[in-house]
Amino acid sequence: MESSQNQRQVLMVEDTASVAALYKSYLNPLGLMVNIVGTGADALDFVKKTTPDLILLDLRLPDMMGMDVLEAVRRDHGNIPVVIMTAHGSIDVAVEAMRQGAQDFLIKPCEADRLRITVNNALKQEEKAAQEGQQSKQGGAPQYQGFIGNSLPMQAVYRVIESAASSKATVFITGESGTGKEVCAEAIHAASPRHNKSFVALNCAAIPKELIESELFGHVKGAFTGASTERQGAVELANNGTLFLDELCEMDLDLQSKLLRFIQTGTYQKVGSSKTSKVDVRFVCATNRNPWIEVQEGRFREDLYYRLHVIPISLPPLRDRGEDVIEIAHALLALMSVEEGKNFSRFSPEVVDLFQRHNWPGNVRELQNVIRNIVVLNTGEEVALEMVPPPINGIGVEIASSDKKIAEPQKSPASENGFSQNQKIDKSQIEPLWVVEKRAIQAAIDACDGNIPRAAGLLEVSPSTIYRKLQTWQEAAGSDRETK
Repeated sequence: MESSQNQRQVLMVEDTASVAALYKSYLNPLGLMVNIVGTGADALDFVKKTTPDLILLDLRLPDMMGMDVLEAVRRDHGNIPVVIMTAHGSIDVAVEAMRQGAQDFLIKPCEADRLRITVNNALKQEEKAAQEGQQSKQGGAPQYQGFIGNSLPMQAVYRVIESAASSKATVFITGESGTGKEVCAEAIHAASPRHNKSFVALNCAAIPKELIESELFGHVKGAFTGASTERQGAVELANNGTLFLDELCEMDLDLQSKLLRFIQTGTYQKVGSSKTSKVDVRFVCATNRNPWIEVQEGRFREDLYYRLHVIPISLPPLRDRGEDVIEIAHALLALMSVEEGKNFSRFSPEVVDLFQRHNWPGNVRELQNVIRNIVVLNTGEEVALEMVPPPINGIGVEIASSDKKIAEPQKSPASENGFSQNQKIDKSQIEPLWVVEKRAIQAAIDACDGNIPRAAGLLEVSPSTIYRKLQTWQEAAGSDRETK
């Protein structure tokens, strides 16, 4: 453990003692000196005596507004990075705080990993600015990093990260493209004892197979045409830190055997060298494929699979994360508004409804692109439905739906309720609306193999609507049984 003289100092301005203690415990693995004060006046007194490396500032304080503290810090101690802590629903205030010079913001209550990643990023950014001799009153545009959202599937991911971070065991992350596999790897690194060492990411799909061995292990001068100097590989750069191998299933089988030998021994040879070197790295791997199917089809070595598939983490697609979609969208809107110098701080109810119903096949990456498009091409404070780009803006969906309705009668004379348009309807054939609704919901759930968020997308309602109706029907069935 570093001595207190060498520890980086964080000032936490939080008036609820239990919350402050909890967040301080979250930061323990980072080896920081965390000082807690409960009022704005105490915060300003502390800063006058001791200049902290970072301030975590709650916007609601008993004696003054957090914005006033931020203004005083920026005026008198402009270089200190400040991260705002605000309750959900106060995104517009957080955006204003960032315009006043805050470096980033956290939505309370926040998860341990989210807090650690934000603090780590703020300290790294401040350190980089200091090394470059820059003053960071604005700190530059904060980069969106780390997970946002507290849905049940993500809580399960957070628990695994929390448990796995302190170990050296290899983590194997699976998930669709755009679900945040590299963000997950960075979260593991940030929460681990290696957090102050290098995090090196290597995308096995983005590098030609002829060059990937050199990228991984390095090469010596003259090893091949164009190797004019000796080069460090990813394993050497990640020594004592974390090596993230993304899209691992794209790696050539010959290189997989060399990777296996490296994992088993910790030793490797640079391309063109007979000298053996040894390093200590923690592996985190990821793929958007099913690794076991890749093994069965002969594209991935089974022995390497068992070496790497020690702690699996499956990242849920965005469509299965419920209300997280809107929380992520709000955070992206705030950060991108600051980056682009715009005033957006909220979504209209129609946009919120559209975002909840959309299937998000591109996951968080697609959501990022949509928000960026909105912020760059429009102005205002509220995102309106007409600002949302195609194909998710509802126009394309509406056309597709109307086409379908026109085409369907040609296939069958029956309308949606099962009656022909020309058929005289008998009153006894009419069903109560809740029965029709229940049948439609059950059919959608069956079609989606029990996945309720996906069924909600097909039915164009929010998942909470389906959960509520299922609960109502279950309670009604229970009361019927009791009366019999």
